[in-house]
Amino acid sequence: MPKLDRSALPSTPFWGLLIAFALLFLTGGSARGDVQSLAILNPAMITCCGVALLTLRREHCVERKRLAYFVGFIFFLGLLYIVPQPVHLEAYSRGLSNIADIRAATDVSGSPQTLAMAPQAALQPGFFLFAPLAVILFAVQLGRDELRLALLPMIILGCVSGIVGVLQLAGDARGPLYFYNMTNNGSAVGLFANRNHAAVFLACLFPMLAIFTGRSHGKSGDGRNTRQLVATAVAIVLIPLILVTGSRSGMLTAIIGLMGGVLLYVSTGQAHRGPKARMPHIPVLAVTVVICLVFATIYFSRAEAIERIFVENKTVDVRADFWTSGMPLFWQYFPFGFGPGAFVPAFQVDEPIALLDGSYLNRLHNDWLETGVTYGVPGILLMLAGAFYYFWRTFVLWVRCDGARRSVALGRMASVIIVILAIASLSDYPLRTPAMMGFAALVWLWFAGTVPERSAGSGSAE
Repeated sequence: MPKLDRSALPSTPFWGLLIAFALLFLTGGSARGDVQSLAILNPAMITCCGVALLTLRREHCVERKRLAYFVGFIFFLGLLYIVPQPVHLEAYSRGLSNIADIRAATDVSGSPQTLAMAPQAALQPGFFLFAPLAVILFAVQLGRDELRLALLPMIILGCVSGIVGVLQLAGDARGPLYFYNMTNNGSAVGLFANRNHAAVFLACLFPMLAIFTGRSHGKSGDGRNTRQLVATAVAIVLIPLILVTGSRSGMLTAIIGLMGGVLLYVSTGQAHRGPKARMPHIPVLAVTVVICLVFATIYFSRAEAIERIFVENKTVDVRADFWTSGMPLFWQYFPFGFGPGAFVPAFQVDEPIALLDGSYLNRLHNDWLETGVTYGVPGILLMLAGAFYYFWRTFVLWVRCDGARRSVALGRMASVIIVILAIASLSDYPLRTPAMMGFAALVWLWFAGTVPERSAGSGSAE
């Protein structure tokens, strides 16, 4: 009886990463802090972090020193807002807000207070951080080949979310396939609670599919051609599915994803490794079919995203009012902001009369602006540092590196996905959901570059 070659099997951290993502997408598709699935998600992610620490070695952290520093700063910043601070720091941080007057009137201004306006509400955003932390702790232990292999589970999760979305459209608008009570009933939300988040994740599949087609196994081109056909079929199905979600941001990011996918396909040079006579036919055929499907979807009146562009809709104007009303909060709670989890009470204190109605605003629907008003100057500096690193690393990947290298192609793909997530965050908050936070953590590891090959589960060197 032949022995099982254990070196050909994925490593234990890779299986841990798969389990973490399965839990994230099954229970972490909502950005709300009061969903029942958090009773499973929070302890599960903490457990995953503990399991990952059992196999984590010192060299894993040394290889990713900048990432370790960044993660450490994020958790330090979170603790800074929920741990009681000295009196002078608390007084200075509230000097420009009405919180200082309230505390003075209640005779508590002399005792240490937390920087977070709502300390209890700030705990849940802290628990959300364990989702990307679990992904990072597992992923930093992977070799180059396994880190590239993680691309396939992300594509599969996207396909599963898309299939669930199709079944949601075919079934009852309030049926059991909608996994969250607060959701967009009647839309193809898939594994998420928000149709915008679902559509943005589907849009991220386009650059991933472009890289998936170029994965090489041996000298034969049969496997590559098969992957091209599979990727083309998936991309063709994604177009009408994104259109019927009714998400305008999803449609915009889908266009960016398609353009990025084509650019990746061309820049990596994979289109020229096979016979020149037949390889160009696949992308041309794909574009033709995609255009036909777009018009067919519009004709059958299912392209809700396109319809919402041409019909009168006050959502954009209302969101602009939200942003205008939220910007003064930065100076009112300068320099540290009102803290995580406190947007609802902080906004309600100064909400304009014109915006008062029977509902409440749970998010500012502009994650860039909300991060600034929530974390103040530290949040602004953190975003500037991330933007600086992104532009520097993107320049290196696209200008100074050889696109034919698989690691460079993976980094370029990640740069396109980061653009998709950044643009989607201008009018929404996709990265507030634990599932998308975990996905973004993996994307950032792809973007940051390769690591030295390891003996266990790493495959061949590049």
